[in-house]
Amino acid sequence: MKTQFTPAPWHLGYNKHDASIHNGVTIANVCDDATHWKANARLIASAPELLAIVRALLPHANNEWTRLDDLAHRGNRESEDSAMELDRLIEHARETIEEITGDNE
Repeated sequence: MKTQFTPAPWHLGYNKHDASIHNGVTIANVCDDATHWKANARLIASAPELLAIVRALLPHANNEWTRLDDLAHRGNRESEDSAMELDRLIEHARETIEEITGDNE
């Protein structure tokens, strides 16, 4: 089942002792009893945009992996190492998106 999120964009509002993330309704509140509450609030508010960016980058990463893999098959050791690292990152991104959304990208 696909997870539904509160529609973006999410906005950040600060009060003296807390921050709220909202899009007309409150999504989350972050209180100042945490050491980095303002940074945490900014990170939470940026979540929908970050997810969209990672989704948009995945096809380009796959294309680059194909290019590097081709070079590796031609004997380029540096490309082989890069392809292996990129493959690991692509898989991690896919797993994380699936964990967050329930989607299988």
